[in-house]
Amino acid sequence: MKKILSCHWRLTWLTLTLLSLSATASELRYYPVNPTFGGNPLNSTGLQANASAQNDYKAPVVAPQTALQKFTTNIENAIISKLQTAAINGLFDAKGNFNPEMGTNIKAGNFQIQITTDPATGGLTLVTTDVTSGQSTSININALGGLQ
Repeated sequence: MKKILSCHWRLTWLTLTLLSLSATASELRYYPVNPTFGGNPLNSTGLQANASAQNDYKAPVVAPQTALQKFTTNIENAIISKLQTAAINGLFDAKGNFNPEMGTNIKAGNFQIQITTDPATGGLTLVTTDVTSGQSTSININALGGLQ
């Protein structure tokens, strides 16, 4: 019986000791992690690494152009540039003013450019037609003010 009382006494003493201790706590504080929302900017590297690890997109493999393909592309671009210059020069007089009388139909290579103006609105319509395929593109420019 003494053993039981002794064990009971120890358990009571332990319980009272634990209950007599004061509990300490501090306020909880939230700190944002993402630098976009006010977090520490030093976290951006880790966040970028996480995003990169989750990204499973792979860019399609494109074969590099040969020197001949690059040369052909450059030639095509130069020809298109010259055709654009020829078409624009047909629209303006020597002073740089728009002159619809200089030609409302301009032929530049395989392209036919038809220019129409609307005197009421001052608008300009360019219809470019590929003579070989018959495809056409229309460009409408509204309210250019001084067009006659």
